[in-house]
Amino acid sequence: MRLEKDADTKKKGRSRVTPSILSLIFPGLGQIVSGRIFAGLLFLFNVVLYFLPLFISHNMDYDVQTPSLLVAVGCWLCSALDAFLVKSSFLALALLVALFCFGSGFFGSFFILPYLDI
Repeated sequence: MRLEKDADTKKKGRSRVTPSILSLIFPGLGQIVSGRIFAGLLFLFNVVLYFLPLFISHNMDYDVQTPSLLVAVGCWLCSALDAFLVKSSFLALALLVALFCFGSGFFGSFFILPYLDI
């Protein structure tokens, strides 16, 4: 009986650390491995969205790359924390959707609107 409890404890501990490490290697991978595909894809899309301005050159007076890098690294670390916590809350998913909508709107207008002839 005691051996079964020890085996369950070891299995739970291992299953919490492995997705967390996977999310540190690649954002959202820990959630996808745990079966939470939507949350994993949201983390991945947010990190990709906020890393994009680092690779696009722009000639504006203000810096967009530094805040974008900070948000991307923050999403990446939150991905690892969320994978460790096993259960994702509705508030975390709502925050990810809000970050994605804000980022796509802001960066879309920042990088696309200057080139449109309106």
